[in-house]
Amino acid sequence: MDLFKFALGPYEFFAAILGGVPLILAIFLLYNPAISLQAFIGLILTKFSLQVVIALAFASYLLGGLAQGVTWKFFLALCSLSKRDFDYFPAEILLNRGEWLQGLAKDTDPKTLDFENRLVLLLHDKVGMPKTMNHLYSRVCSYLKENNRPSLVTADLYQATHIMYRNISFGLLILGGVFWVNIFRVGAASFEQVALFFGALVLSYIAFVRSVSFKRWYAREVLLGFYFAACGN
Repeated sequence: MDLFKFALGPYEFFAAILGGVPLILAIFLLYNPAISLQAFIGLILTKFSLQVVIALAFASYLLGGLAQGVTWKFFLALCSLSKRDFDYFPAEILLNRGEWLQGLAKDTDPKTLDFENRLVLLLHDKVGMPKTMNHLYSRVCSYLKENNRPSLVTADLYQATHIMYRNISFGLLILGGVFWVNIFRVGAASFEQVALFFGALVLSYIAFVRSVSFKRWYAREVLLGFYFAACGN
């Protein structure tokens, strides 16, 4: 566990802080509405000190961790809405092969099968075939702890980055909502305020796309790391 802990801990901490920054900004602007970007920068320069920045970094870390359940549901909703798949292999390829496995002859040489079928066969033999992809990844990660630690560390780095972008996407969406509400609160709409609102929405979607990519890379690293470890054993 030492390699896993010390290779990932500082990066997880940094990623969690970054993931919570948009939420901190949204809360700050909710209580301190600014009519322009210059006014917002002026508020930051006058109200923030080194001690405040350290305290806000800790608060951002806590928000990044506490909001993970909400941001995961937000991520799933956006994936469903945009029809994006974040699994490296679709669930039907890996999980719905029960009849095929039962009909497979016991003396079948795995080398004669294609890659997907070999992977399914190895998963069935080494970790079993649960009903959900989350349970499958959990079992495979447990297998990697004993047989392919470098792949597990790489996969968890991808996972931490995915969570960071997921939190940023959610936070930017909330920040965009605060920008929109503040337009009516200050009573003076301007092109800059509208641009900030739409800019936050665009950046939120870009962060969402990046989070999908890192989630797919996580799934790929877990499954391919398992495949090569299982073939080696």
